[in-house]
Amino acid sequence: MASEDQLQGSDKVSLDFVKIPGKRWSLVQTRPRNEKYSAGNLSRFGIITYVPLLTKIEVHNRSKRRLQLPMFPGYFFACPDLEEETQIRRDKCVWNLKVLNGAEEDLLLKDLKIVRQAELLSQERKLFINPGIKVGDTVTLKKGPFKNHDVIVAKRENETTLIVNLDFLGRNISVLCGADEVGF
Repeated sequence: MASEDQLQGSDKVSLDFVKIPGKRWSLVQTRPRNEKYSAGNLSRFGIITYVPLLTKIEVHNRSKRRLQLPMFPGYFFACPDLEEETQIRRDKCVWNLKVLNGAEEDLLLKDLKIVRQAELLSQERKLFINPGIKVGDTVTLKKGPFKNHDVIVAKRENETTLIVNLDFLGRNISVLCGADEVGF
């Protein structure tokens, strides 16, 4: 795979997401918080890997810290041949390897180009990746005073803001929260 510094313009988006004869793009499930570590280990063996990262800025006491966090926690993508599949399965951080069939691989390659565009966009703007949260879904708050409480999505204000209902004692409270503050 070409290095990111060598790529320009629209080439920077694709990062060689193409079918490779004798190899198949696959989905690799890892132990929690081991995506970058496992992908790094496997790439040292010459296996093509891709961990989509979101750039996030944390502010602590007037200092900013730029973080690169996995876009899909617990997962990354690899393009191994049969021998390399065995190497992936032996990795102590890998829980599962899903080798895709031809049609699934075509869809994945198309989606990876979109994922790569989102990854590049996250360096300039704040992005939220959520699995299609919609009105009526039960989600868990990840931040704030009601952290770890299950709530029901009552309304979607816009793509980044939700109104959720917290039920208690036969009543409910409507809480305004960001899409990045909830999870399934």
